[in-house]
Amino acid sequence: MAATFTLDDVRKHNSKDDVWMVIHNKVYDATKYLEDHPGGSIILREVAGTDATEQFVEIGHSVEATDILKELYVGDLAEEEHAEELEIFRPTYEKVAMEAAIKVEKPTVNKFKKNVKKTIAMSSVIASVGAVGLAKGWWTGPEWALAAVTTAQKPINQLADFIRSKFAQNGGSSKLFWWGVGIATVVELSLTTVVTTWVLSKFEAQKEFTHFPRSRPAKKERKMAELKIPTNSTSGPAVKPPVKVIDPADWRKFKLVRKVLVSPNVYHLVFALPHPTDVLGLPTGQHIALRALIDGKSVSRSYTPVSNNSDLGRVELLIKVYDQGLMTKHLERMEIGDQIDIRGPKGAMQYVPNQYAKEIGMIAGGTGITPMYQLIRAICEDESDKTKISLLYANNTEADILLREELDGFVKAFPEKLSVQYVLGQADENWTGLRGFVTADMIKDFLPAAADTTKMLLCGPPPMVAAMSKNLVSLGFTAPGTLSKATDQVFLF
Repeated sequence: MAATFTLDDVRKHNSKDDVWMVIHNKVYDATKYLEDHPGGSIILREVAGTDATEQFVEIGHSVEATDILKELYVGDLAEEEHAEELEIFRPTYEKVAMEAAIKVEKPTVNKFKKNVKKTIAMSSVIASVGAVGLAKGWWTGPEWALAAVTTAQKPINQLADFIRSKFAQNGGSSKLFWWGVGIATVVELSLTTVVTTWVLSKFEAQKEFTHFPRSRPAKKERKMAELKIPTNSTSGPAVKPPVKVIDPADWRKFKLVRKVLVSPNVYHLVFALPHPTDVLGLPTGQHIALRALIDGKSVSRSYTPVSNNSDLGRVELLIKVYDQGLMTKHLERMEIGDQIDIRGPKGAMQYVPNQYAKEIGMIAGGTGITPMYQLIRAICEDESDKTKISLLYANNTEADILLREELDGFVKAFPEKLSVQYVLGQADENWTGLRGFVTADMIKDFLPAAADTTKMLLCGPPPMVAAMSKNLVSLGFTAPGTLSKATDQVFLF
């Protein structure tokens, strides 16, 4: 039988390293989840020792949180202290079929062979007639091509009569043999050329995405082509739009196809989608949940992909491995071909181009760059989006800077949209950028000032997020709420 606790019992667990809370009349010990919480430990500590049901529901992440709460459950709230259950609206989702977005019809073998034979025969005859005609002076200039094609389309008996008549007019039968040899030679060369070209084409192979480097130069515009479905039969066969493969309620398996160590304890992971034309289907600003069976227990954690819906057939993650991180250690141990469960989208961020804010300031630390990079990439690659972004990115050493090549590429390609300042806590003597911790003065100098049209985004280690929140408040920004909402002036990922 489950243990029973009163609210007074729960209130005793409200210290920095002892965090209990009540959600839907059940008691949870969130202490061991402090460092893994996507929004940082500060959010959990603020509701320690209280009934956090309202905040939990408001954030809109109850689907995945149910799994996590099972690991944190310690007992029930005493029945006499039960709060009235909140009515929660949960939308239903239509399952997405796991099928290819575009059906490619391959020609039959017989039809293919027939087309090849026809092409070879026609090419050989045209080349032969054209070459001999030019050599004998039957025609000159551009008229030879038309004459050669017209002659080649004649039945074979008429073609033979035609060639004999030409030979009779230009030297008689004594030269027929040698001209026959010439024609045979031209035919053979034509045939060899056509067949060789066809055979070589069969050896061409399109490289899959795992053969390419993980970074690429930024481009002014990289939009997915809009696939329109014809509305009537006269328009041709219907073409399906790319299939979105994740679902907020269903866990689906995805295979690891690439794993690269990009810096100490940081891995770039690539998981393949079911089909090369599929898209993940993740809205800008939101994230996904990963789940795995670790030491006999189901563990799930949230991550923001660095890929987006223009990257067909894959989802890419950048993760840092922590000694006490159950999921990150599991991801580090994964081998190519292993599978993991993924579902989503999830998260409170709802980014709309040209509506969310005119200017966005970002402060990121370490792997906290991933949600920032997702937004930066979406804004820079959308020519119609006029939002301006300023980023302060903090790390210990220069080697710890993640996605630097990509960020610098966007700055170079879109200087009117993006500015980036790197801050190093342990910089060497050759470093010419900012040093130390991110300060209020740095924020004032490099990020937009507080205004109704300005938003500030934070993501990084909990102590850093807490310190930056205080700095922003001192500069006139509204303090972030206990649980982040898309409308907050300061949003915590």
